[in-house]
Amino acid sequence: MPDSPGPETGSEPTRVLGETRPSCNSDPVCAMSEGREIRLYDPNRKPQNWTDCMRPNQCAVLLKDRTTSTPLSPGGRPYPSVTDFTCLLFDGLDAAQRFCETKVKALPSLCCEVFNSEGRAKPPLLVITHPDYQRDDDSGPASSRRRMVLAALLLAGAAGLFSINLRGESIMATLLGSNCALLGLRFLYWEYAVKHREQDRRRLEAHRRIERGDA
Repeated sequence: MPDSPGPETGSEPTRVLGETRPSCNSDPVCAMSEGREIRLYDPNRKPQNWTDCMRPNQCAVLLKDRTTSTPLSPGGRPYPSVTDFTCLLFDGLDAAQRFCETKVKALPSLCCEVFNSEGRAKPPLLVITHPDYQRDDDSGPASSRRRMVLAALLLAGAAGLFSINLRGESIMATLLGSNCALLGLRFLYWEYAVKHREQDRRRLEAHRRIERGDA
């Protein structure tokens, strides 16, 4: 299949934030109706790593199986080899998001991850799955308070049950206390995960500002 053109034409190097990087036009890519497919790592390409082929405003979409996390091709099939892993480059976040939403509707088993030019060194900007598998939003202040209250009550209950066990051997008190402690810790971890998602949302907005030229 012939090479499809990259973001620039000709053999001139690509300018990225004041740095000079070689053009990715020599990369063997597949012509896609949306996005540009490149290998994640290609020893015959300059630069070799996929993130070095991206401009700051661009996004990369990686596809995987929703349940097994197996990397998948844009057609939804497993790759023959790890050397064949690819991603799809888009010139904007909105285009990448539209592509992913269309893909997961056509192939509900897919999970699409959208990364910025930092690649997998940071969490994805977006994780898009079929609407049937998306969880309700739980990042509001009321939900946060509920998690913290439940965690505090469970941990306090666990402490009380453990104190009963200290006064006299009670297997039941120990078992109940252990279960309460574990459940309380799960609520705390849930709260931590939600706060982490809020950080990801701020990163998402920062990327949109880069696209708009505000940063």
